[in-house]
Amino acid sequence: MSPGTRMGGEVDTSTRNERPSRELPVVRSGGEATPYREPKALLVQREDVEDLIVPLYPDRSYVFGRAPESTVVFPQTTVSRQHGRLSFREDHRWVYRDLNSRNGSYMGRVEELGEGDAREYCQQVGPSRDWVLEAGDLVLFGNGRGRILLLDEVPQGVVAGPRSTHAGSSAAAQLELAINVCARHSLPVFLLGKSGTGKTFIAREIHSRGRLEGNFVVLNCGRLSQDTAALTSELLGHVKGAYTGASMPRVGKLYSANGGTLFLDEVEFLPPLAQDFLIDVLEGTGSLAPLGAPADFREPPPRFRLLSASKVPLQRTGLRQDLTQRLATGDVIVLPSLEERREDIPNLVEAFLHRLAVEQRYEAELTPDAIAWLRKADWPGQIRELESTVRTVVARESARQELEGLERQRVIITLDSVMTYLSQRQLGFGGPAPLLEAKVPTAVAEAPASTRKRPGDLTVRDIQGALERNQGKKSRAAAELGIALNTLKARMKALGLT
Repeated sequence: MSPGTRMGGEVDTSTRNERPSRELPVVRSGGEATPYREPKALLVQREDVEDLIVPLYPDRSYVFGRAPESTVVFPQTTVSRQHGRLSFREDHRWVYRDLNSRNGSYMGRVEELGEGDAREYCQQVGPSRDWVLEAGDLVLFGNGRGRILLLDEVPQGVVAGPRSTHAGSSAAAQLELAINVCARHSLPVFLLGKSGTGKTFIAREIHSRGRLEGNFVVLNCGRLSQDTAALTSELLGHVKGAYTGASMPRVGKLYSANGGTLFLDEVEFLPPLAQDFLIDVLEGTGSLAPLGAPADFREPPPRFRLLSASKVPLQRTGLRQDLTQRLATGDVIVLPSLEERREDIPNLVEAFLHRLAVEQRYEAELTPDAIAWLRKADWPGQIRELESTVRTVVARESARQELEGLERQRVIITLDSVMTYLSQRQLGFGGPAPLLEAKVPTAVAEAPASTRKRPGDLTVRDIQGALERNQGKKSRAAAELGIALNTLKARMKALGLT
């Protein structure tokens, strides 16, 4: 039997993938319709890599492939650089699309798998088409050794990152306590903080720890249309044929959040019409019919946990007073700036590196002087800017390693690598690069600078000096000398060093 031939009861995929409706039925073998089982998380299984749990959020899409920029990177050569994408469609279903991969994607059910090649029990899915997936479905990539399994809930005890090895700030401890308190009640929560301080992340944490059954839905208030019809479609949805081009029904953001959490990001920009809609929902009054719905449309108003965030206090937002009262009727969390929690920067960097390792398969480490500099630098973009810097420097150094023809190995990020990137970025923004160098801590500025030599020109003194400055760690010494670790070991052997 060749891969792609379905075993057991065959799913009527043509019906399953072409008949979206508000009730979201899925048609199985025998024509029996069952309710759509919406997945809440992914179990990612990759060859020679530990399993990974990825929570699913409707406002995100997930790309799988061999390319480093993928959401989850698969190391197998049988997986294309951009193999497939999982996204949340307007009709409230998760859909997978093969991105014209070289070796194909296969869809099946866990309970239908047997011995041997798993692809023999699955159906190959064609490219350039959405395939509806639900909890319990499985997608195989390439030779089938890389796969994702859709789960009906996020498993208990899933940890987002490693346990911190450095003592955190009191501000971070207070923030953690506030998150745990908010996760244990259902009152509204208002988050106040500068752009980049992690308001969306905190909102997701409150939702996840609260174990709500529904979705976490983000409504970016600054991007809402001022057009009545477009706004109605965004918030309340529309029926098929409501307007030209409406080829399928759409579930509005308010109904998508039913039973879960609605997060109003940048709530200070919420248009007046949207404020009216939201008040109607919270009060259970007014018409909440999707665009194009018949006059006799009746559906209970959605019920959800309400979280909101702003860069400015509510009284300065210009929002309706009765709305601001509702937004702040529960808890208010003021997020500290990164300047107020500099001692947390090593822990944040550690978390960023962990995420890069498990998702993008980047193995990287920052030298102590690089972390010391990051702790003292100015971060006007807050945590978002710090994370972007770490991710970019790691990607650059890994690309440089690949350009030199080296196999992917642990990358040591030096202060020089960080400074080079930030200097270039500062110049790109029109600022003077020397300002960055002026902020280097005294201890770092006095560190001996290495002059790069060709590997064959390195002397015993050069190598011993680099090893002494890096506490005998060859990987860091190699990074300081600007050579690969294997090259350093070969040169040490040639010079009689052990």
